[in-house]
Parts: sequence; C-alpha cells; structure tokens
Amino acid sequence: MSDNKYKVFRNFMVNELGISRDDIKEWTMQAVKETVEKELRGVDVKKIAYDLARYEVKSVYDYSYQREAVRGAIGDVIRELLSVSVKLKE
Repeated sequence: MSDNKYKVFRNFMVNELGISRDDIKEWTMQAVKETVEKELRGVDVKKIAYDLARYEVKSVYDYSYQREAVRGAIGDVIRELLSVSVKLKE
C-alpha cells in the first residue's frame, strides 16, 4: 500500500509539477550548502583543528610513561625525513 502511495506521489510530482529526481537532488544539495555556510560563518575552522590537535598531543604527552615513546616517535619521523651526518673533531 505505501509503495502505491509513493508511486502516486512521484507521478504527481513528475507529471503535474514537472519536478524530476535531479531537480530534488540539486535543491537538496543547494539547501545543505547554504545551511553549512550559514552555520560556519564566523567560525575559524583552522583554529579549531589546531586546538584539537594541540589538545590531543598534550593529552598523550601528559602521561609521563608515554613521554619517551612520544619523543622516540618524533625522533623516528625526523630520522626518516632528514639525512644527518656526524663528523668527529680531530
């Protein structure tokens, strides 16, 4: 029964109002875009991301037993990125 109601409603939209599935998709996307832009107006997304990353690093680093692990992981990344040569003084 509900399938029949859907078909009747869809046929009404397509035949009487001239509204296609693509029209509805386009209107929905536009409405979502406008709503997001309105809600994010005045919000500094970069600052939120920076603060969140900083909080996560701090929360991991606050545990004293994990400090050495964090330092070691940072050292590993630096060693992978850089080539360092050490020369002893004569």
